[in-house]
Amino acid sequence: MRTGSPPGGLRAWLGSLAVRIGIAFVVALLLLQAVIAAALIWPDEQPALFRLVSPDEAAAIARALEAVSPAQQALIVRALGHGRLAVRVLDGFPASIAEAPYLKRLYARDAAELGDRRFVVARGAGAAPAGGVRLLVELKNGQVVELDTAPLLLRRLTARLAVVGAAAALILLMVMVYCVRLIALPARRVADAARGLAADIDMPDLPVQGTAEIATLSAAFNEMKGTIRGLMQERTRMLAAIAHDLRTYLTRLRLRADFIDDAEQRRRAVRDLDEMGWLLDDTLVFARESARQGAVAAEVIDAWAELQAYAAMRQEIGDPVRLVAAPRRAAPVRCAPLALRRILSNLTDNAIRYGERAYLSLEIAGDRIMLSVEDDGPGVSPALLARLAQPFERGEPSRGRQTGGTGLGLAIVKALAQSQGGDLHIANREQGGLRATVALPLATASTS
Repeated sequence: MRTGSPPGGLRAWLGSLAVRIGIAFVVALLLLQAVIAAALIWPDEQPALFRLVSPDEAAAIARALEAVSPAQQALIVRALGHGRLAVRVLDGFPASIAEAPYLKRLYARDAAELGDRRFVVARGAGAAPAGGVRLLVELKNGQVVELDTAPLLLRRLTARLAVVGAAAALILLMVMVYCVRLIALPARRVADAARGLAADIDMPDLPVQGTAEIATLSAAFNEMKGTIRGLMQERTRMLAAIAHDLRTYLTRLRLRADFIDDAEQRRRAVRDLDEMGWLLDDTLVFARESARQGAVAAEVIDAWAELQAYAAMRQEIGDPVRLVAAPRRAAPVRCAPLALRRILSNLTDNAIRYGERAYLSLEIAGDRIMLSVEDDGPGVSPALLARLAQPFERGEPSRGRQTGGTGLGLAIVKALAQSQGGDLHIANREQGGLRATVALPLATASTS
């Protein structure tokens, strides 16, 4: 039975996890290109004074040009005219020049290296960009060297490389986080549903949504859950039918056993038939409870009041049952009352059978109530302890109802506890005997 299927065609292709991750990375690359382009074309806001060549550098260039011939000057200008500098040698100061007196006064404070050479700080023109400044220094031969700091692509890219790298890393990190969440969140939902399936076979179906792969996985999970639920229901129906038919034959055998002349043989035959009936009952109860986990209507009940009433009832009929610990506050629990009573009955019967008496207690630990039944028996070996709640495992090897039981009592308790959102824990007591503890979720205002 299909409970949903992922979409097909173009929508399925666009919903593919690989396609979505590919689109996300393409978008990330486009954003990265946009950031780099913005960094390269953004106006240079560096103050004009700091774009001038330093006085010591200008003096060194002037001395070098003064010491060589005109032919060698051309080589020096060509060598210096790469990178951040633009160098030109003029015959003299231009006739029309837009001087910047204020910048010149500021520059002159640190221009001792230039000596008595005349210099001018000018705006625009020359190789300087629009709104830029340039330095003109007069050489001893009357020539003028013009020095501009050209904002070349390499310089600007180098100056902002740290910003571009940080922005790129941030963008790629955001894309990776998105991709991880795209994969992890739906996958986590499927994982949580898989873990919850063991406790509640009737849990709601997963929504068939998300990427194509996740949608396909969700649909397959829903189909698998429906198949498992159907198989468990079919198993219960089959066992019920077998139990019904066997009871017919057991009834016939019981009637025929009454015609056995030997009283001892008749008693043994009747006891064997009774134990077969009890085994059928326990098997059917276990199969039914393990198949309908979560299907029994639960209600908020006072676990301590239920425990007190149950202990009083067992004491009235003469069973060695005693309450030994009470909770310090109210212990409301959301649980089916019949399930809680069956849990108490099986644990108490088990304690009396193996340990002669049962000690009942109830404590609150965090958001759970801990309902414990202890006995004074010999306990069990650690190897058997881990298997004790499995079907048909017995602490005592006989198959008698009064000694070994059917081996389903604790398995039924565990199935009932899990159907109510809890679990069963079994441990040996330090002073001897066994302690069986059922942990059930404490009811809160939101679950009431």
